[in-house]
Amino acid sequence: MSAISNPFLNAEINAPNEFQEFFQRYSQSTGASSVDELDRKPFPRMVDFWFLAIGVAVKKKLKAVDLTGMATYKAAEGAAVSSPEWRIHALKLIAIGETGDPTIVTDGRAMMRIANSLAFAGMPHLVEILEEHLDDEAFGLCDALIDLLDN
Repeated sequence: MSAISNPFLNAEINAPNEFQEFFQRYSQSTGASSVDELDRKPFPRMVDFWFLAIGVAVKKKLKAVDLTGMATYKAAEGAAVSSPEWRIHALKLIAIGETGDPTIVTDGRAMMRIANSLAFAGMPHLVEILEEHLDDEAFGLCDALIDLLDN
């Protein structure tokens, strides 16, 4: 495994306060010990939940949400995006796609603003999927993602 520089080390994964409950509800990092709890918490870490929300926004071609002035909290450190390391490349490509400017890859904070904005464009859709499949979140999420990819 090659060492890659993480431009997001000094950036934060921020979330609007209204989504804090969902980060905790669906992330195993807030505790899950039984198989049943693992099925209800399909994301090993909060950053995984956040990253999938970005993927949903990109796939659905959603407009990034302007987070200016929103009450937010720090959901995770920017260092969390380095595992797995391909996420860094994906976030760079997404930032270039959003701005049309390849030099944005030199500005980790600007790329994180774009990522956070897209995550929260996709977050309501992701939460809706999970909430529609209570007690079967992991399987419901899988089915919904297959449908999303087919469209």
